[in-house]
Amino acid sequence: MARCPAALPTTPAPCAGPIVVTVLDQDNAGADGCEHHAAHLLAALDRGRVFALPHAPAGAAHRVFKAAAPQDVRLHRLADAIVTSPATPR
Repeated sequence: MARCPAALPTTPAPCAGPIVVTVLDQDNAGADGCEHHAAHLLAALDRGRVFALPHAPAGAAHRVFKAAAPQDVRLHRLADAIVTSPATPR
């Protein structure tokens, strides 16, 4: 099952609904996502922002913002959130 672009590798849960918001980092790099994954991404970013997409239900961005409880690690850029798997030996 495909997951939304806002899903972090450390958040294994499936999407909780359609893609309804965009999360931007301090450099305006963004990822569209469902409310669940967008909240996790927003919580991981330092100075992140969330915006509802035009087709989003009323209050979507507000719900994501409220659900984004601070985490232990704060990232400055969206690129810092992307984790790559270590190379496997052949």
